[in-house]
Amino acid sequence: MAEQGAAGGDGTGSPEGAEGVLQAAVEVFRKLKDLDCPFLEGLYVTEPKTIQELLCSPSKYRLEILEWMCVRACPSLQDKFSSLKGAQAEVKIQEMVKLGHELMLCGPDDQELVKGCACARKQLRFMDQMLDAIWSLSIGYSSCSSVEQHFKDTREKNEALLGDLFSSPHLQALLNPECDPWPLDMQPLLGQQRAKLSSESEERKVTELARQLQESAAKLQELRAQCLPQQKEAAAVAGADPSTLDQKLRLVISDFHQLIVAFLQVYDDELGECCHRPGPDLHPCGPIVQAVYQTLTSCSQPPKCKSSQ
Repeated sequence: MAEQGAAGGDGTGSPEGAEGVLQAAVEVFRKLKDLDCPFLEGLYVTEPKTIQELLCSPSKYRLEILEWMCVRACPSLQDKFSSLKGAQAEVKIQEMVKLGHELMLCGPDDQELVKGCACARKQLRFMDQMLDAIWSLSIGYSSCSSVEQHFKDTREKNEALLGDLFSSPHLQALLNPECDPWPLDMQPLLGQQRAKLSSESEERKVTELARQLQESAAKLQELRAQCLPQQKEAAAVAGADPSTLDQKLRLVISDFHQLIVAFLQVYDDELGECCHRPGPDLHPCGPIVQAVYQTLTSCSQPPKCKSSQ
């Protein structure tokens, strides 16, 4: 009994805390009786300390009570628990912890709570909340022919409620009220907080833009480093042999001269009779062509440096 008291202690050690734990144990015991728990039939216990030990000390009897509570809260667990034997108690404990976590009554790893090794206050709070959920479901079941019907009615009511909410013309007004819902003494603090958040957001944007600018500058520098050798190579190839440029210019001028001569011949033989105008005074090398030729020739020559006296 000493070990059970240590395992199911309230964790406070103060007389006030112990008295509160005893009252909570009596309240949980009363709710179990009101829900007609079959494991309390023929059990006549009135001493608060005995009730606490019954509900908060590790035992097979306590696990059976918790199993009954879980089945009442989730009837689908009945078949699963029925298929498990006594040697698979750990599996039952895991299923009860899973249900408690889904109902937001405990954590996902609170096996010690279900086993009865946690503090008595935490165990009693878990049981009390579970019994409240069972009581709420019992009230809902009383107006329905079955559990499935109850869940169906609840789903239909929730769907109708959500439909009315989202189709309401006042939804946007609720989401974006024209009047500030905060009290007058809180509005300056709220404005400061918003300004701070806005400033932090702008700083993050500036930091991000600076980072992008640095990346772009690095990429441009890399491209410049790649293109500069190619430009130098092209310039070296272009300036390697000046005679090549001079030959090309001579060829272009020669072709141009031949075109002019051919045009003059065709004009004298065929076009002149159709125009009935005197032939144009064309010079083989006019001043414009001569100026162009001289300019291009000077470009093909290397620069000359004048020596200073």
